[in-house]
Amino acid sequence: MAQEYHNNCSLCGRNSEVFKYMDKDELKKIDSHRVSIRYKPGEIIFKQGTPCYNFICITQGLVKLYIEHQRNRNLIIGLMRPVNYIYEPGFFVDKHHHFTALAAEETTACLIDINVMKELFFSNQAFSYDFIQRISRQALGLFDRISSCTHKHVFGKVADTLLYLHPKIYPENPFYLSLCRQDLADLSGITKESVIRVLKKFQEEGIISINGDQIEIFDRERLEVISDKG
Repeated sequence: MAQEYHNNCSLCGRNSEVFKYMDKDELKKIDSHRVSIRYKPGEIIFKQGTPCYNFICITQGLVKLYIEHQRNRNLIIGLMRPVNYIYEPGFFVDKHHHFTALAAEETTACLIDINVMKELFFSNQAFSYDFIQRISRQALGLFDRISSCTHKHVFGKVADTLLYLHPKIYPENPFYLSLCRQDLADLSGITKESVIRVLKKFQEEGIISINGDQIEIFDRERLEVISDKG
């Protein structure tokens, strides 16, 4: 983990959209209570159960958010690309993290003192409303993933995962995965063996192509049908 410092949030080309609601004085205050950190792939940004001290804005890379369970079974609740905050509901409840965030690629993030951000919630209504909308959308996305993992069969679950990865996480097609097969299993709520079996079946049917870490989706409509049928 390496620290990097930037002089001014208003001059940074990696600002989150929520900053558009802040004036120069508010941005200056954030600058004085902020540090930029670089994380290596596989490095934990914060761990489930630990106290929340900072709001975290991802400015580069890919972050994996997951709920830790016993027996090393995790549920990935989402992946995050820049530029975006990690919307942790524990900030407003018990000041603890309720999931773990891990750098899936080389990642940089800005850590901002939680107390400074709380002051902005009370003083800047436009910022507060936008932030609430964003954390609500994150919660709705989590509900969708839990519903998929709970009610769908393995083919529907893997179809959902592929539709989530492209184009939301990987805009290009084909795309190179920075995730392992176990990550795909944790995203789908099934075992790694089941993921490998379903991906092989999709490839045999000409829906996708797999070449090492490269995946190409040939028939998105077919994946959508499989997802809908569950």
